[in-house]
Amino acid sequence: MTSAPSIDWEHAAVTGRSLTQSGPKVSSTQARELVSSLRRHAHHAADYVREVTELDAPVETSEVLVVDRRSWISANAASFERILAAPGPLADRSLERLNPAKRLVAKAAGTQLGALLAYLSSKVLGQFDPFHRSAGERGRLLLVAPNVLSVEQNMAVDAEDFRLWVCLHEETHRVQFTHTPWLAEYLQDQLARLVGIDGVSSLGAVWQGWRQRREIAGGGSSLLELVSTVEQQLVIDQVSAVMSLLEGHADVMMDSVGPEVIPSVRLIRSRFNTRREAQGVDRYLRRWLGLDAKMAQYREGAAFCRHVLDEVGTSGFNRVFTSPNTLPSLPEIHAPDRWLERVGRGA
Repeated sequence: MTSAPSIDWEHAAVTGRSLTQSGPKVSSTQARELVSSLRRHAHHAADYVREVTELDAPVETSEVLVVDRRSWISANAASFERILAAPGPLADRSLERLNPAKRLVAKAAGTQLGALLAYLSSKVLGQFDPFHRSAGERGRLLLVAPNVLSVEQNMAVDAEDFRLWVCLHEETHRVQFTHTPWLAEYLQDQLARLVGIDGVSSLGAVWQGWRQRREIAGGGSSLLELVSTVEQQLVIDQVSAVMSLLEGHADVMMDSVGPEVIPSVRLIRSRFNTRREAQGVDRYLRRWLGLDAKMAQYREGAAFCRHVLDEVGTSGFNRVFTSPNTLPSLPEIHAPDRWLERVGRGA
């Protein structure tokens, strides 16, 4: 097994912050009102999500931060570094111990990651970071204020309704990880395993892999598909199944509210689904970066969750959070009855 190349994380954060844009222009008063509104809705969402999910997850275990795009980039660069610095094949690879050539490679990798973070920083509305650790807290909830404002303006929807709707999705993620402490460690182990597996070693191998995949699939491939080996793809499938479950569950919870809670919920969902269908250059960038697969996770995960909830109810569904063995596989995400047969239909 060979180690993946080191990354200059600080350079990644600096690059990302320098490439991103600030977002919509607002006055200091408008900015304070937006931050206050998001914090208020995050608090209200916590009560609702705990009630409908029937999962025990105390609010005080995680902090809520309303951030701008540059702060989101810094937080994610730090989170990536924590994940890849975990004990295992990626540990103990300090930049100071690298020779000049490898330091240059690490800086180049940091530049690439920074560019990716800059692109994503204008897309993400919110995120629960389960890998963050501070005194007495496990994870933190990030709400990206300029992106929430930009999307609600572009979609021409009620601002307060949309902010609560977004908070319901992200709060569900907080509840998932807080109720299930082993879940973050499980994902971290899978990610460390993924990047620790021998991968392609040259552009020639990438090109050859791309040609082979086009011949098999008859279409384009994402960057991740180009550089992944068969062994890596198995791990990717495991991680994809878990992410489909978590994203689908969050989507179902945010849509479970009725007009009495969010009066314009149906309009918001309709316009948000249209927004997810990227057009033009953005469509090809998303495919290349593998973000189309992320959109599929929302759809397929939500279908899995709705089917299981209809069959066995909330308490039966919550068995997915019992242990790694009760998490659905990717084939089970696509065929939820297979998961029900394996785990059992009894509550």
